[in-house]
Amino acid sequence: DDYGYDDLVGWTLLDKDGSKKGVISDFEDIPGNPCILVDTENGQAMIPLHEDLILSVNEDLQELSMDIPEGLL
Repeated sequence: DDYGYDDLVGWTLLDKDGSKKGVISDFEDIPGNPCILVDTENGQAMIPLHEDLILSVNEDLQELSMDIPEGLL
């Protein structure tokens, strides 16, 4: 609650199975559809930062776990 979207830069993105997908490198404030940019082993990907996709946030480990839609990575 005390963090903004920009504070996620540098955090690790995890998929619903707990596997590491990459590191959040930037935030795009697209009206009505905020997105994070993630550096993955296959390049950069844009993931919608929708509350229905967020599974958990671990501030101590700086990890964001999401149910990432098929085809985005």
